[in-house]
Amino acid sequence: MANLKNDIEKALRKYSSLKLKVSEGTSFVMGVFTAYDKTSKTEIEDYNILIWFTKKYPYEFPIVIETSEKIPKVLSRHVKVNGTLCFGNWQDELSTCKNGITFTWFLDEILNTHLCREFVKEKTTKYPTGERSHGMEGIWEGYYDVLSIMDKSKVLEELELILNHNQIGRNDLCYCNKGKKYKACHEKIESEVTKIGKTNAQEIVELLKADFKNNKKIMEK
Repeated sequence: MANLKNDIEKALRKYSSLKLKVSEGTSFVMGVFTAYDKTSKTEIEDYNILIWFTKKYPYEFPIVIETSEKIPKVLSRHVKVNGTLCFGNWQDELSTCKNGITFTWFLDEILNTHLCREFVKEKTTKYPTGERSHGMEGIWEGYYDVLSIMDKSKVLEELELILNHNQIGRNDLCYCNKGKKYKACHEKIESEVTKIGKTNAQEIVELLKADFKNNKKIMEK
């Protein structure tokens, strides 16, 4: 609790329009966040926000609700069904937070960037940079990029292979049985998949398996 309070208070010295509140032992932050262009140092738009912290923080992002109603509460605008902002797919978030983050960094790099993108979207109808799909499809797309595979069943097979093989040396033949040494085959891909931790990666795989199964049932109807 003390470390979290110190982390929050340090951030609020920079973002003085935000205030720390504590209720029944739970810390949350509320107030006005002014999104700004980092290049020109120009203020762009004010947003009323409410932020609280999960038990896994600083190894995952804080939870944020935009309460000024300037961002439509729809999935296409990166707002989840429960009203919280979506900052990207789960594996990217876990990778970003794997060594822990600070609240100042989150406000600077994640929340400010997110709100600036939403401001541009509101004014121009287009995001300034590309985006992944929402929900589970965005998680699939993250693994399409890592594995260079677009078939969901093949993605699951590859992830299961990577997460469940026996330990081998870099100069051993790779566990995929393609005849290459591990260091020239799956080592780099495995490192990318497991950088969020094997437990987290396995949890994501279980979600993907359930999603694949549900979609398969729908297609078979």
